[in-house]
Amino acid sequence: MTIRRIKLRRGTPTEWQNSNPALHQGEVGIELGSVIRMKAGDGFTSWNDLPYIDDAGLNILRQEYGDEVAFELGLATTLN
Repeated sequence: MTIRRIKLRRGTPTEWQNSNPALHQGEVGIELGSVIRMKAGDGFTSWNDLPYIDDAGLNILRQEYGDEVAFELGLATTLN
């Protein structure tokens, strides 16, 4: 069995707010605060204007990729 790891863009709430990038379409960004939250890009909307993915959005991801998908969040932040 081959194990593959996907690293997602991640940063603190302040880092995201200050850099305010536009995520590529389908690109996921992780906000590492007291509560871990996610946003998904549409290709043109900046981070500060994107909505957070809620439970309904997570259920769509589970349906698409299954419950076995695991995300590993590194300790270092990388927004660039």
